[in-house]
Amino acid sequence: PFLRPHAPWPDRAAAIPPQPTAPPARPDIPAAVDEARSLLDQGRLTQAVDILGGILPAAAAEHGEHSPVVRSLRKQYAATLMDDGQYRRALPELRRLAEEFPAGDAQALRFRYDAAQCLEQLGEPAAALAEYRSLLPMFENHYANPDPGLPLEVRRRIAQLLLSLGDRASAHDTLARLLFDAERLHGPGHPFSAEVRRTLQWLGRVR
Repeated sequence: PFLRPHAPWPDRAAAIPPQPTAPPARPDIPAAVDEARSLLDQGRLTQAVDILGGILPAAAAEHGEHSPVVRSLRKQYAATLMDDGQYRRALPELRRLAEEFPAGDAQALRFRYDAAQCLEQLGEPAAALAEYRSLLPMFENHYANPDPGLPLEVRRRIAQLLLSLGDRASAHDTLARLLFDAERLHGPGHPFSAEVRRTLQWLGRVR
């Protein structure tokens, strides 16, 4: 430049060749899972949700969207969302998990049951009722569901949703049949049977 005083100074960025950029570090999935578990143990659900949700795309890219690793992460993510009361975010994750299994598979049914609970919590009683009614025959199949108490719980939820939708007659019929089966399975003094009986008595007074 001094030989030609009016010449521009050389562009420093152009004069120095660009350095090759290192590829971004791959997320440490096991470390993230351990951190999420630690947060869950401390009751810090929202922070655990953020970590699990953040690591899912990296896990899918590394292991495959339908891999056991991603399925396990998504299951924990959905469960933590529900525990944290984030039902709207949990719902699509549960539906995606249910689609990973055959329609009558016990795990698919359980994810659909959790999804129905999300609908219930989100104030969508008609959609939740339809899902519970769809699930009930499969839950009553002992091959698909070995827990004899679960169909009774589904029927109780159906009755509650019928009440919330104003169909007291159907709710009463559902509860009357439910009480008979609950007392036969659990006994008349069981808290479940007692709750159904109290609801029936209340319904008898207000019908």
